[in-house]
Amino acid sequence: MRNQPPIYSILLLSGLTLSFVLQHSEHAVAQSKSSVAPLMKLLKSGRVPAQRQGTLIELICRKGNKEDLGYIWGQITTNAFKGDLKEKSLLALKEAFQNRKIIPAGSLQGISTLINEKPPINLVAVELAGLWKVTSATEKLQQLALATKTNEKLRTAAIDALVSIGGPESMQAMNELTGENSPQEIRYLGAAALVTLNLKQAIKAGIKIMSSGQSGDPTPFIAAILEKQGAADQLAAAINSQKIPEDIAKKLLRYMYSVGRSDKLLSDALSKAAGMSGKEKKLTDAEFKQLVADVIDHGNAERGEKIFRRSDLSCMKCHAVSKAGGEVGPDLSPIGASSPVDYLVRSILYPNQAVKEAYQTYVIVTFEGKIIRGIIVDRNEERIILKDANGKQIVIPVDDIDDEAEGGSLMPQGLTKFLTRDELVDIVKYLSVLGKPGPYAIRSKPTVQRWLLMRNIPDLILSNETVDEELFEEHVLRAPSTDWTPQYAMVAGLLPYEELKTLTTDSSVLLQAEINVTEAGKIGFRVNSAQDTKIWIDARQLKSESENQFDLEKGIHKLTLLINLANRNEEGIQAEFFKPAGSKVSFTVVGGK
Repeated sequence: MRNQPPIYSILLLSGLTLSFVLQHSEHAVAQSKSSVAPLMKLLKSGRVPAQRQGTLIELICRKGNKEDLGYIWGQITTNAFKGDLKEKSLLALKEAFQNRKIIPAGSLQGISTLINEKPPINLVAVELAGLWKVTSATEKLQQLALATKTNEKLRTAAIDALVSIGGPESMQAMNELTGENSPQEIRYLGAAALVTLNLKQAIKAGIKIMSSGQSGDPTPFIAAILEKQGAADQLAAAINSQKIPEDIAKKLLRYMYSVGRSDKLLSDALSKAAGMSGKEKKLTDAEFKQLVADVIDHGNAERGEKIFRRSDLSCMKCHAVSKAGGEVGPDLSPIGASSPVDYLVRSILYPNQAVKEAYQTYVIVTFEGKIIRGIIVDRNEERIILKDANGKQIVIPVDDIDDEAEGGSLMPQGLTKFLTRDELVDIVKYLSVLGKPGPYAIRSKPTVQRWLLMRNIPDLILSNETVDEELFEEHVLRAPSTDWTPQYAMVAGLLPYEELKTLTTDSSVLLQAEINVTEAGKIGFRVNSAQDTKIWIDARQLKSESENQFDLEKGIHKLTLLINLANRNEEGIQAEFFKPAGSKVSFTVVGGK
């Protein structure tokens, strides 16, 4: 099938007969310059099964012309496409622009109506408004950007769209966002947006916000600076001439290192502002050997695991352990069994000395002066896909690329300046025992290693002893991905309560795990304590017991726990699935990011 013409793919997707396709395809191609005319004929025929339409639309958007995409757009805006098909069609149009810079023919004003819809439609619509530069959507985007109730992801998308559209209205919105009357978090988002519109003004605003003494997360601002060619050096000059708080400088420095950047001028300026030495001393042979010896003789793996999990080091943002965590760098589960201590020390201190080919980064500079750094996931004659240090895949059309070069390791040299020598010894000790027999061996039990934590728990979940299944499905199982944040268990499967308490102001947490059942049957679930815990499998509430068994069909299923954190006797939550005696069930616990 690999060398067959596209028409055979159409048959597989649509379930239509060969005679029907052959009857219409030749005539369709003759009547249109579109390379997907047969596919368009199929879509318009009304004979494609509903479950096949999404894939057919993706194929059309991948190769179709602007008139083909205009038809898809018309079906979306007239609500001929609904639900999942509508979302899939919008995402296909987004991909068509990212890969080929193609915009649907006809009026695009319908985008403003889509921006008013519920997630995830509104988010994709906002992104498309920016990509297509739909000026008629500016007012809607301004409202989203400035409204206090807008969630962070949607606000960021609205700001990005305004920046893309440009014009005086966008500048006005950014000036309002960075004003002293805006919350600190929003002010930083505004400063980040100004980096593209007016770099000098952005740096001035950023320094003012950082020096205000208010709390807030400055990482959106530094992220935008690092993406703009030449901006890092200009910010360094501004920081050298104006004082910023030490804590802010440390946050900026940590973020730089967490995304694999160690621009010398900015690193030196931030190190100085943070009260840290910007110079890095290379160890002598004797000092290096002594460090290795101290790891072997005095390192503490238990302390090292806690250090590895610290948010300021961002280790788990890039690396997975026990198949849970970041997917940028390699899974470290077997690293201790395959790598000697001196190799581990050298990899942390000097990450650019030996970069494996699969993790070699590339730096791409676009004609607009944007810097994009990451690992190449895929490339063809039309676009390159990079995965950055946050695991985000970025599509870059080849026509946008001004320059590209190898960029070394995503793990920057200098990250260890946030560690004491004893902490370095302990973290290397932890890595050195991963995969070896004992408490840090590669896990054999199907424990839950990746949990999702709901940021804001719906009141109906908190206030009711039992919850209607339809309401639970609507408010929990169908909640957008932006409502959840990943949390990773330790190697032995324990997710510490102390870590969870720092992430919520409530006395309870809502955690969710996923299981992929490949053969239906009875499956068991056990937890180290069910005290003050409510348990659901999909929308069905189970008994609050340490062990439950239930039948599951093939597919992805969700286990949800509502845990009251008050008066807990355990250090954390530890859970696993198991196969009861006589059951034919086959499953895997979902890990990853």
